[in-house]
Amino acid sequence: MKSRFMSVIILPLLCLVVSSNLSAHTLSDSYLNLSVDQQNVSGHWLIAVEDLELAVGLDANADSAISWGEIRQHSSQIRDYAASRLTMASGGQPCSLEIGTLMIEQLNAGPFVHLPMTGSCAGVAEVTLSYSLMFDIDSAHRGILNLQSSDETYVRVFSPDTATYEIDTELPSDAAYLWTFFIEGIWHIWIGLDHILFLLALLVAIVLVKTPGATGQQQSANVPFSTYFYDVIKVVTAFTIAHSITLILATLEVVSLPGRFVESVIALSVAISGINILYPLFRTRAWQFAFVFGLIHGFGFAGVLGDLALPQQLLFGSLLSFNIGVEVGQIAIVLVLVPLLVLLGKATFSRRLALGTAGLGITAFGVLWLLERSLSLTVPVFS
Repeated sequence: MKSRFMSVIILPLLCLVVSSNLSAHTLSDSYLNLSVDQQNVSGHWLIAVEDLELAVGLDANADSAISWGEIRQHSSQIRDYAASRLTMASGGQPCSLEIGTLMIEQLNAGPFVHLPMTGSCAGVAEVTLSYSLMFDIDSAHRGILNLQSSDETYVRVFSPDTATYEIDTELPSDAAYLWTFFIEGIWHIWIGLDHILFLLALLVAIVLVKTPGATGQQQSANVPFSTYFYDVIKVVTAFTIAHSITLILATLEVVSLPGRFVESVIALSVAISGINILYPLFRTRAWQFAFVFGLIHGFGFAGVLGDLALPQQLLFGSLLSFNIGVEVGQIAIVLVLVPLLVLLGKATFSRRLALGTAGLGITAFGVLWLLERSLSLTVPVFS
């Protein structure tokens, strides 16, 4: 009875941990690149077409596909919306900002509307920027600022909790960007449901299915955690090393893969890892599987830094900080999931319920993502 009560408590908690964001790896980011020189301001703002559809409503014919004609048709609304969500001031006086002719730019994350910007300020020694794009629609949205002044570059990330920044352009660019990308790395994996489900499936196969190295049909419910502790470490380490390798190589543009292919293979990895819970495919080779598909997951992580187009002097520090953030976020996820799985494995009832729920659920998510990403289908559960 106690084990059933525990399963009733733990299973919903586990579902809450891994399903807080059904949009998987599709992030909502915009990229604000500005340059200030004396009293002049120039640059551009990249806003995802998908975000503008939510904010403005671009799909005039309701065919779930945004055309260039529909974007041009709504160009005035796009400019007005963007202008209302960004203010820039200097010395307490507002700067004038004008948005030019819209263009389309293709990034790793998909198509973005390119908004050229020009303007002027009373002075640019100290500038204040306030940003509120998409915050009332998607609290997970982030606005990534790249501000250049003379030879210095200032990188900041706007969020609902930090929507305003004051930047003294007469001071050298500080190490704040390192902390910024560290936090972004943590955030990136925490809202990446595909990465989390892949890792969860591997952990379930270790902790709940059958302990590697155990004889006969001995189940994890009867085996101390120390028996499979090293298997957990091997899988997590293999995944970490693999995605770190490709994150670095892709960000430095040594190796590149099409974004659609990367996201489709990530979805495939989720589906296969879910099937492995229900039917043994690679339970004695879990760490090798984690390494191989971890290489592809790394390309998914690299999309964020790749789209930033950071100057060379900031690239290494940003890459290192972001990667460390991803690893810290991953460790936090493992520290939450493994104890929950261990508790679920204490009794046959809760273990079987968790196995069926995890196996079927993760497989279903993986298959739906694979269809959505490889065939460009709109899956209702993610729309």
